[in-house]
Amino acid sequence: AGAVIARHAIPSRVGPDELRANFALYVKLLPLRDHGPGLSPFSSLMILNDLRTLRGKIDRMSRNSEQVAAWLNEHPAVEAVNYPGLANFEGHDVAQRYMWLADGEDDYGAPINRHGHLMSFTVAGGVTATRQVFDRLQMIWRATDLGRIKSVATIPAISTHQQQGEAGRSLAQVPGNLIRLNVGAEHPADIIADLAQALG
Repeated sequence: AGAVIARHAIPSRVGPDELRANFALYVKLLPLRDHGPGLSPFSSLMILNDLRTLRGKIDRMSRNSEQVAAWLNEHPAVEAVNYPGLANFEGHDVAQRYMWLADGEDDYGAPINRHGHLMSFTVAGGVTATRQVFDRLQMIWRATDLGRIKSVATIPAISTHQQQGEAGRSLAQVPGNLIRLNVGAEHPADIIADLAQALG
């Protein structure tokens, strides 16, 4: 047991005030934005506990995602669904080759594909219709993270990719009518019911 305490005085020794202020802003903003802060001991313990149950969570959320993606793929208000588990997904063959549940044969008697719990879909009707669908979500959280055990949705064009500007979003293929969905471990019928009432 113990602690390491570090105190850095670099900003006070960098140079003139303007350089010092710019350097301090750079150190404060960019690395934290891109990489996050250092982990505290408690956060490390929580992550360790989550890692012990990760396989079961991923299995459940991936199975849920397959059902949700198949349902969205048939909905008339949805233009397209981006999910590796769908046969019409551009990279489906690659996903089938590489995306496996660890030790799947132990539970299912044979190796089994699991395509993860992240997907996105585009809503027919443009940006306004997309925001209306997003605002009507009730059980699915509206947030910018990738979710945990709970389903979470976001519109990347107005959240995670907003700072890229229109040209950057176009280059990254992030249209304004795209909703990113992290499917959680709730019952898939409940997730689908929330999407159904939101899509109308």
